Amino acid sequence: MPGKWEVFSRMLGGMKMYIVGRIRDVSEPLHAGNIEYAPDAHFTTDEERAEKHAAKLNQK
Repeated sequence: MPGKWEVFSRMLGGMKMYIVGRIRDVSEPLHAGNIEYAPDAHFTTDEERAEKHAAKLNQK
């Protein structure tokens, strides 16, 4: 069962970047193969925008 949509962060090129995703199977540990990214996901430096996007996806 997938988890809720949330914002993941990563340092890329010395900049903190954000992307919306969710854990594919909450009974498994968090690792790269257990993350599903939002269909229209892309890395951004705007954390607030990413948080709003995750909240919108969770309303569906």
